[in-house]
Amino acid sequence: MTRRCGSLAAALIVGATLTACTHLQPGSDELSYDERRDYLMGLQSWAMRGRIAVDTGERAFQGRFQWSQEPDALALTVRGPLGTNMLRVSGPAEALVVEARGETWSLDEPEAQLSELVGWWLPVTSFKSWLLGLPDPDYSAQTRISEDSLLAALDQRLWQLSFVSHQLAAGVLVPRRIDLSHGPLAFRIVVDSFDPAP
Repeated sequence: MTRRCGSLAAALIVGATLTACTHLQPGSDELSYDERRDYLMGLQSWAMRGRIAVDTGERAFQGRFQWSQEPDALALTVRGPLGTNMLRVSGPAEALVVEARGETWSLDEPEAQLSELVGWWLPVTSFKSWLLGLPDPDYSAQTRISEDSLLAALDQRLWQLSFVSHQLAAGVLVPRRIDLSHGPLAFRIVVDSFDPAP
């Protein structure tokens, strides 16, 4: 990577307000935490759509996201309203490609370089586990499991996550709302749809 774009985050800025999220009654998938974890971690591919709000402590922006996970690659797209201000991250975890504002970056040290581009520490390889309501098995973590066998809170890789609500999708409970923080940086993710076999 030969060019740094410290204002890449501006590609995500939108004017719309993220709608309030109700705390859904999740129902039950009749799985224990371990059974659900094993099922979700065993998925070869899945897709998720939703909304994201980010507050950096100095500025805030919101948008919509789509994450597609394949066995050896991911594809993340974040858009503002009406499809504007697109950010796309794709490829295998060890060699991501970032596209934004008509420019492309090939990353050979993806987490460090993506974090430099967006201006925050962003452990992108762990998000594929976090979005499913699981800790990343490759790193140590502190977890809190709720009485209904769901991951309620996670402290991992210098990030703190709260799994505020869950939803039943394709017969399994997955997160509906996740609040994430790292220092002054705060994310809110609302999952609108989850497909375990896209």
